[in-house]
Amino acid sequence: MDKQEEHRMGHRNFYDDFFERGHWWLKIRQVLVALLCWLIFIIPCYVTIMTYRAHLTHGRHGFFFWRYWEGFQEIDFLIVFLTFALGMIAVFCLAVGFIQNQRRHGLVEKWPMIDLDENQRKIDAAENFMTKRFGPAKKRHAVRYYVVQPEQNLTKNQLKTIIEKKAK
Repeated sequence: MDKQEEHRMGHRNFYDDFFERGHWWLKIRQVLVALLCWLIFIIPCYVTIMTYRAHLTHGRHGFFFWRYWEGFQEIDFLIVFLTFALGMIAVFCLAVGFIQNQRRHGLVEKWPMIDLDENQRKIDAAENFMTKRFGPAKKRHAVRYYVVQPEQNLTKNQLKTIIEKKAK
């Protein structure tokens, strides 16, 4: 890694060449692809909306790009279905918002999301197992390079099994 790349990576966990200096071909190519994708999305929406508008107004507004009766039925179904779906989402959001508002004001009992005692038992079981297998936590966290011996390797789901067994 050269100094410039090391400097770039030192302050952030990620970087994107699109936002760095230079890289003009990358920027041009990505902008063109983004514009093409937006056109691929917008043109069929425009055609469908204008055709449906012409259908509803008997040709006074909009344009008839196509005149398939099944297409108009499909659009009618989608409008009803999406309206129902948005209504259900609105009811859910309003209900959850109301419940959270009641909890915030202390009008409803705040039930715990997790069992804190059970969670602490799981943490202790995991820590005890790791201490037996790899040594004390201070040593594990202080060392920079550690070679795991073959007999120290964990089998699949071994830690999960030990935590669940000891937590009960």
